[in-house]
Amino acid sequence: MLFTSMKTKMTLAVFLLIGFLMTVSAVTSFLFFEKTFKQNISQQQSVLLDSLATQIDDRIYDFTAELDNLAHLITPELVNNPGEAQRLMDTRQRQRAFFDNSLFLFSRSGKLLAATPQELNFIGRDYSFRDYFKKTLKRRTNYISPPFPSVQRQSRPIIMFTTPIFGHDKEIIGVLGGSIDLREQHFLRSLAALKLGQKGFLSLYDSQRNVLMHPDKKRVLRQDPPGGNEMLDRALRGFQGTVETSTRAGLPVLRSVKRLKSTGWILAVSYPVDEAYQAVHTARNYFLAGSLGAALLSLFIVWPFMKYLTRPLISFTRHLEQLPAMGELAQRLAPVTSEDEIGQMARTFNRMLLELERSADFYLTLFDSFPTMIWRVGTDGRANYFNQTWLDFTGSPLEKELGEGWCKGIHPEDREYWLRTYQDAFDLRTPFQMQYRLRHQDGGFRWVIDMGRPFNGLDGSFAGYIGTCYDVTDRLQAEEERRALEHQLTQSQKMEAIGTLTGGIAHDFNNILTAIIGYSTMIQLQLAEAHPMQGKVSEILRASERAANLTRSLLAYSRKQVSNPVPVGVNAILGNLEVMLRHLIPEHIEFRMQLSPDGLSVLADSGQIEQVIMNLAVNARDAMANGGILSIGTDQIMLDQEFVAAHGYGVPGSYALITVADTGVGMDEKTRDRIFEPFFTTKEPGKGTGLGLAMVYGIVKQHGGFINCYSELGQGTVFRIYLPLVDLPARSESAPERASARGGNETVLLVEDDVAIREMVQELLQDFGYRVITAVDGVDAVEKFREAAGSVQMVILDVIMPRMNGRDAYQAIAALSPGVKAIFMSGYTADIITDTLTKGDARHFLSKPIKINELLVKVRGLLDE
Repeated sequence: MLFTSMKTKMTLAVFLLIGFLMTVSAVTSFLFFEKTFKQNISQQQSVLLDSLATQIDDRIYDFTAELDNLAHLITPELVNNPGEAQRLMDTRQRQRAFFDNSLFLFSRSGKLLAATPQELNFIGRDYSFRDYFKKTLKRRTNYISPPFPSVQRQSRPIIMFTTPIFGHDKEIIGVLGGSIDLREQHFLRSLAALKLGQKGFLSLYDSQRNVLMHPDKKRVLRQDPPGGNEMLDRALRGFQGTVETSTRAGLPVLRSVKRLKSTGWILAVSYPVDEAYQAVHTARNYFLAGSLGAALLSLFIVWPFMKYLTRPLISFTRHLEQLPAMGELAQRLAPVTSEDEIGQMARTFNRMLLELERSADFYLTLFDSFPTMIWRVGTDGRANYFNQTWLDFTGSPLEKELGEGWCKGIHPEDREYWLRTYQDAFDLRTPFQMQYRLRHQDGGFRWVIDMGRPFNGLDGSFAGYIGTCYDVTDRLQAEEERRALEHQLTQSQKMEAIGTLTGGIAHDFNNILTAIIGYSTMIQLQLAEAHPMQGKVSEILRASERAANLTRSLLAYSRKQVSNPVPVGVNAILGNLEVMLRHLIPEHIEFRMQLSPDGLSVLADSGQIEQVIMNLAVNARDAMANGGILSIGTDQIMLDQEFVAAHGYGVPGSYALITVADTGVGMDEKTRDRIFEPFFTTKEPGKGTGLGLAMVYGIVKQHGGFINCYSELGQGTVFRIYLPLVDLPARSESAPERASARGGNETVLLVEDDVAIREMVQELLQDFGYRVITAVDGVDAVEKFREAAGSVQMVILDVIMPRMNGRDAYQAIAALSPGVKAIFMSGYTADIITDTLTKGDARHFLSKPIKINELLVKVRGLLDE
């Protein structure tokens, strides 16, 4: 039988085996060849398109440059002389050769001044309606128009190039234009005639979908509707490249598109697929023929050659199987032992490995150049990659960071939180973000934000996590500093608002006290000394004095009390207080005073500074019921800009520092934030008004200084007062002698809006012999003074009044009678009042509540001058 012999079976088996192997090899080689060939064709077509696009761009730049060169020759004088402009354009043969349709010169208003070739019937026409003319004026630079039908050449499609012409003042005085005919022998038409193979061609579209160049002249200047040309639609949306597609007629083509840099036009190449891939079809036939011939030849090849023929393929296959376990690139390269299809496949495989290696090196280099720390862990949760930025941050070599080595750099207090967050995300395969402290190369810890997300391998399965770390230490510190400054600003604004409120309350209360004290004093003067009501009136006056002291405390807080600042020595003030302080402090409290050897001269009111120290000492005494140490000291300190920026207050300069420290019970932060508020106290009811520290705060601020407090519960309290030093010798103040009250017969104009005070002062002055004219406000005062016609020797005015205040009223009165004397009264006893109204002379000012003797003495004293 034909197939019964072993030789036949072996031959048949060898034939089938060889035929199968060769078929596999041929098909694999052909598929690779087909893919590579198509890629090469696409790349070649893209390269060709890029080259043509560059040529067109260069040509368009040439057109624009030529037009600019001509524009630079056109002066304002030529624009104003069309004849000379026409002669210039007729001589510009180079530009006329570029712009084969026409050259045009328009005026600023759009009138055609000159053209070449000269079109007499168009000279003088208005072209300002043209879109290219309007856009050139608007953009003030070169412009290339979409194609439009020519008027002078029977509606042939043209493109207009325009450029503005500037005068000496850089304003546009005209527009120069040059047009080309898309159907003439210019560079676009020569490109349109270019063919790729038998049926391939080039086409050009503008951004409005108008056809600028096409082998079919009938399509030039026509517009492709949206949806009719898929590649044009994609190109207008930004696509550039090569794809296989079909024409409207259904013909498969290889089409490439490219956007021109100069104009935004779309250049397209269309190459029929059958023609482009003709070599593939030929190669396929050769592969089939060769495979069939080899199969037939295999029938005549003896068995010993089978092993020889299949040895390269077996070697290559084994190499592929062992590839995952190989390390270095030299080991992974496949050996090329033949020049046949198997050898070609091995070489192609090696090229692929080299490309992958270069790609991997590129991305590793790219990651190392990132300013962000990048890490990666595998499926076992152990780190297998850190970029160079990470290593620079930690200062550790890669070998120590891999695996779990990097975890040692996490702050011990953050490790549990990090491990819990990381483990939860790893188990659920979800992204995570956390913030923790990581050891820096300088040995300290810095805050980082760590963000990671899972990623999959080529087979789609979970491959590990990749993530980034950002150093946010500086940002966190900046946010903390910002919050501290906001807190300081809020506290300052709150204290200022409370000061304004308390000052207003004190002003109104002083008006009330003025009436009470005044009438009580008048009653007391009218009663006999043995009268039983004398005691009750005295009690009213004593209560009123306590109320006046209360308002003075409020005014001190709001920094609106009268002060008489003179150069004084801080050490001298404290030295005068030392004996009194030692009597004030009980024996179970140790009192220490350490004064600076420096003079420490400041501009201050000694009495008010003494009041500040006494109030702080009393508070310190009350905070040490079980004994302790009270320390008062002085020093000279220089505050720089860094101190001001850190604390949020003060100005740089030299200061006298007064420190009052105790070892008492201390305060918490909530209490410390409110201690300078008026009426806030931590003492039992009846043992404190809550105005002591408020007054301290106001006096220090009034002296241009500032005060801060540091305290913790159980750790005592430290007050630091900063007063600006002055370069003046310290001097002492002498108390003025008290004068007795005397009356007179002069005429006084009394201006006061408060009825009770006005009537009380009027009655008082009249009792002492003065003639009194009253006015209810500033406007009324000016009118009354004018009516009195110079008989008024003195004006007593309240400062704060409706309609017209005391200052404005006095200025109007002084304009009528410059020599008239004046005394001002106010519940606001601020330094600014005496400075602006009386030029710093306190004799012309009375602070409410008014004391009768003081008022009478001031009136008599000023009148007698």
